[in-house]
Amino acid sequence: KPEATESDKRGGTLIVKMDVEGAEYLVIKELAKSNILCDYIKMGNKVVLIVEMHHNSITDPKERLRLHNNFRPAKKQLEDCGVEFGKLHAYWS
Repeated sequence: KPEATESDKRGGTLIVKMDVEGAEYLVIKELAKSNILCDYIKMGNKVVLIVEMHHNSITDPKERLRLHNNFRPAKKQLEDCGVEFGKLHAYWS
């Protein structure tokens, strides 16, 4: 909220569970680009992203490699500002 005090803006924890069937690469890239999570951490908060990676959902090997390579710098940028990452493991039968 714009009217929130400085003390009201800190001390929170944001936990995001992401299971978006292959779009996680693009979402992480956009989150890094927007800097919104890093700004939230700079205010004195904690961010945890729990992400289920769906590399097999991207069937074109060239596209999979391109997305994965673009994802790494974005993930590192978020980690460098304090975003914590967890993994969800997918099991298919």
